[in-house]
Amino acid sequence: MTRLPDTIKALPRKASLPIMLGVTLVLVWLWGHNAADGLMYRRSEVQAGQFWRLFTAHWVHLSTTHLVLNLLSLGVVWLLFRNALAGVTGYLIVGLVAPVLSLCLLVFHPGIEWYVGFSGVLHGLLIAGALLSWRGSPMLSALTLLVVVAKLTIELLQGASPELEAFIHSPVLVSAHVYGALLGGLFVISRWALEAKWVSNTPRR
Repeated sequence: MTRLPDTIKALPRKASLPIMLGVTLVLVWLWGHNAADGLMYRRSEVQAGQFWRLFTAHWVHLSTTHLVLNLLSLGVVWLLFRNALAGVTGYLIVGLVAPVLSLCLLVFHPGIEWYVGFSGVLHGLLIAGALLSWRGSPMLSALTLLVVVAKLTIELLQGASPELEAFIHSPVLVSAHVYGALLGGLFVISRWALEAKWVSNTPRR
């Protein structure tokens, strides 16, 4: 019997997260207005106890172009940093960034009544992937971090691009991008700190 190459055998582990995310993002979009109504971040509903919206809001998109752009961005992130984000790591990042990002909006931005879209989580995956890949691909990681920091700085100073908002038929919330990037970085820093503590506490033989 012909043995499968190692790269093919490793494909389910390496690609399970983007496949799962892609499928669920499309399914929520196909669900239509009912999904937007029941899953999007709405401040008043979250305060009334609908806490699932803190997580599910990121799966809701307002237009096909909004969804497709985020799906393409997810593909680029995975193409660049799939080795660092494969396995449980990517799932942990998504599981952390999605609800905590929404919680930041709830606590620090009382004027923001609603929010949808996966771009904030994508910023978290991108920053975490770049930091985790630093040893193996320092040039790629440094360039990615530089581009993201420059992009966020421009967005903070000048606001979101009107052309982009018109293209995706949705307002762009810069704060979500910033929180996503910060949380992705915080995940990696926390992981490094825990690993360093574990190593220091491991008896040497």
